[in-house]
Amino acid sequence: MAVRITQKLILLVLILVTRETFADNPVEELLQATFRIADREHSGTCFLIATKETDALNPRRVILATAAHVMEQMSGNECELILRSENEGQVFSRQPLTIVVRNEGKPLWTRHPDIDIATIFVDLPENTAAKPLLLDQLADEAHVINKTVRVGRETWTPCYPAKLEANEAGWPVLRKGSIASHPLTPLKSTKTMLIDYRAFGGDSGAPVATIVNEQPFVVGIVLGMHRQTDRSSLPFEEKTMHTPMGLSIVGQAAFLRETIELMMNK
Repeated sequence: MAVRITQKLILLVLILVTRETFADNPVEELLQATFRIADREHSGTCFLIATKETDALNPRRVILATAAHVMEQMSGNECELILRSENEGQVFSRQPLTIVVRNEGKPLWTRHPDIDIATIFVDLPENTAAKPLLLDQLADEAHVINKTVRVGRETWTPCYPAKLEANEAGWPVLRKGSIASHPLTPLKSTKTMLIDYRAFGGDSGAPVATIVNEQPFVVGIVLGMHRQTDRSSLPFEEKTMHTPMGLSIVGQAAFLRETIELMMNK
């Protein structure tokens, strides 16, 4: 009898530990902040950020961060943010939300003056299943100087390559890589870094994060990719071939912080 009780206790502990591990998984927290933004022709990745200032004004108001060219390629005054809602039994469903990005053709987003990063305010519906990142989870210059952000560090990138969603609920695809650039300072001349992961169209705007103190910590935002271009010429034919190099171009998170500050001070 004692053996059976002991086995049951061990099983119960394992179940509780497993539940807590998954509930507090920092990579899953990163996924919960990441969404797809699209119009009829274009698609990109974005992620949500909350600050004390936005919480005080409106608990449902958050900051949407993405690459500036993602916003610029949206053709009209509106586009679609593919959110998710959670039903009973932890079943998630797509929750498309139309957001206004221009007013009579004038952009409503804030663009960083020197780098391809943009932010805009968004009000989330009441039943949205989202966990925005906090401003403290974005790296600044001090984190680069003290080597919290450094070459070789493992990174995670939730994204939507070629409009691909992980499932019908619209969750992002999680990619793994590492920081491939050194040095990362000074920021004035090192606005971007390389990440050793193969980016695709649709990844632009995705957060690139590492794990610090059991939390996702954003070190940058995907802006593009490097590729090798080869050209061949024959008497009656010319070919150009682009081969992805497996290296993505990522804007340093300190400039996302600057973009948010510019938007808050408008």
